[in-house]
Amino acid sequence: MSYLNLTNPMHLFAVGFGIGLKFKAPGTMASLLMLPVCLLFIQLSLLVKVLLALAVLALCLAACKSVIDLIGYENKNKIACDEFLGMLLSVMFLGADEWFLAVVAFFLFRFFDMMHPFPISWVQKRIPSFCAVVADDFYNGLLTALSTWIIGMIISSNSYTAGF
Repeated sequence: MSYLNLTNPMHLFAVGFGIGLKFKAPGTMASLLMLPVCLLFIQLSLLVKVLLALAVLALCLAACKSVIDLIGYENKNKIACDEFLGMLLSVMFLGADEWFLAVVAFFLFRFFDMMHPFPISWVQKRIPSFCAVVADDFYNGLLTALSTWIIGMIISSNSYTAGF
């Protein structure tokens, strides 16, 4: 996309460091490439995870605003940074030894991202376009975190602590 300036750090981040421009399924590829990062992320304390997730959220919103203003909302599939945020949120409450649940979270996140569960499609139509790009992955990340927590509880016979 010649109108994107990939020397601009916001544009480069928005397209997932090129993932959104090179792959037919950029959301899946960005999520998959985030999995090793998520395995490191779950090693951190909850406070650090929350602070990092908030920083990524702010960066995603700014990057999406910058790029959507150039390419238009109809080309939102080129944006991949929202998957980074969604995957981080998906594993937010996992503990350091729960790598298997991080892998489960990847599959759940992709499932929810493809299904667009209620109310995200309704919400996306009522917020600014750059926020809509991020909102679905934010919501799906939280939904995945909740689902993964429930799976962890079932696996651990109700003694699951969600990394607290």
